[in-house]
Amino acid sequence: MADSRKKIRLYLRRLVSNLFEGVFPSSVRANRGLELEEIREYQPGDDLRSIDWKTSLRVGQLHVRVRLPDRRTPVIFLIDKSGSKKFGSSAVKEDVLFEVLDLLALAVGETGNPMGFITFTDRVERYIPPALGQRLSFKVIEQLKTEPPTSPLTDLDSAFSYLSGLNLPPSLVFILSDFLAAENYEPSITVLSKRHELIPILIRDERETTVPPFRGFLTVRDLESKELAFLDLTSPLQRDLFPVEVFLKLGLDYLTIGAQEGVELWTEKLSNFFEQRAMRRRARR
Repeated sequence: MADSRKKIRLYLRRLVSNLFEGVFPSSVRANRGLELEEIREYQPGDDLRSIDWKTSLRVGQLHVRVRLPDRRTPVIFLIDKSGSKKFGSSAVKEDVLFEVLDLLALAVGETGNPMGFITFTDRVERYIPPALGQRLSFKVIEQLKTEPPTSPLTDLDSAFSYLSGLNLPPSLVFILSDFLAAENYEPSITVLSKRHELIPILIRDERETTVPPFRGFLTVRDLESKELAFLDLTSPLQRDLFPVEVFLKLGLDYLTIGAQEGVELWTEKLSNFFEQRAMRRRARR
């Protein structure tokens, strides 16, 4: 498991440093930075340290290397705190969600990139703007774990629309949710995906889609609406395919983690997911 955690940290370090290479528009120019924008003729007032001597000697005129300012990619965690996270046939989904969050935040913290957090139910519960500091981020996460939500319901559309309205620079966004919600969010996640890099992580429990073979009916209560329903166990449960269809349509890489799998298995799954994602991205270039 230690190797898997190391792989996750190394991948995220590369991902957040190279994710939006060259896409930050800026009217501010700097002679020192990470990304080379252009080589142009020397102008009075240019820093002599920015002279590109190789180009200058080749063309016979002084040229300088103009670079874009160093900008760190914000990493945003969208955290579902609705009532369905309290379900778990073996481990509670909310506990698994925050274990995944802890691991990702640790990896991102080592990159030095700013982290921000949005908790939501059928409304945005809390927004913490991106800020530097791993220690501060973990303190915030501990507060979010125990902070009771104001509503048990879920509305992914409101969370996606809220994030779009913040007008943040292009960011890496992890969506931590079971995606058990009204299927009204395709337009808002589409808009969000055009500006940000989205990675949905679905936290699910096997008993949400399968139950042991049995003859009879089972009475269940919805943890969000509190309504009672009766399941006919002689018929298979209907699988919720809507979020996967949306992810595939938008070309989003996503991962499903089973609450019953245990920390070692889903840590390995997370590691393999990032490794395979990196391989696919390299193959497209």
